Amino acid sequence: MSQPRPLLSPPETEEQLLAQAQQLSGYTLGELAALAGLVTPENLKRDKGWIGVLLEIWLGASAGSKPEQDFAALGVELKNYPCG
Repeated sequence: MSQPRPLLSPPETEEQLLAQAQQLSGYTLGELAALAGLVTPENLKRDKGWIGVLLEIWLGASAGSKPEQDFAALGVELKNYPCG
């Protein structure tokens, strides 16, 4: 299995978005950060938005901090929730 790479532009279809998300399955957040060349924060309680930013990078989200959907062309908003 080849290593996934972050999308450089927003996905054009929901199928492309889903395919990219499925490629991330099985990787830890630390592994995804390393593959993207990012440093994992020591304190995720203080840097609580970091996980969302990491996922936006990997999935090609275009909104950033703008008040619009992360994948506006698809009508999709990215949400992540803590578990555990």
